[in-house]
Amino acid sequence: MRALRNTLALLVLPVLAACGSNPYAPDRVPEPEDPVGRKREPVSIPAPVTPPVAAPRAPSIQKSHPRYAPPPQGNAHWDNDLGVYVLEGDVFYRERLYYRWRDGWYCAGRLDGPWEAVDMPSVPTGLRGRR
Repeated sequence: MRALRNTLALLVLPVLAACGSNPYAPDRVPEPEDPVGRKREPVSIPAPVTPPVAAPRAPSIQKSHPRYAPPPQGNAHWDNDLGVYVLEGDVFYRERLYYRWRDGWYCAGRLDGPWEAVDMPSVPTGLRGRR
């Protein structure tokens, strides 16, 4: 039994020893030292700074918007800054509602009314600062 254990150890030990070394690892080159005896700090070169490229922006005013359908009534154009369709007479349209300002914001489902007063959170964001 002891002979079997010794034979097994003789077979396994060289295999394990071979696993301990890596013939593909690069040789380590010692870093040169300063004449004073201090190690040098590695020199880092900053990456070149490239300015960000601005994405092409849609024109401020265009005939229609790819997501929001134009109003069924009236002649209108899409205004990107306001985020709504603009009709004649300071009337605005977005998502099936018309908006207008008359000492407060009003909305209607049709251009001819009936108009109802709406709170500011219900007004499209682009129109909130406009009066």
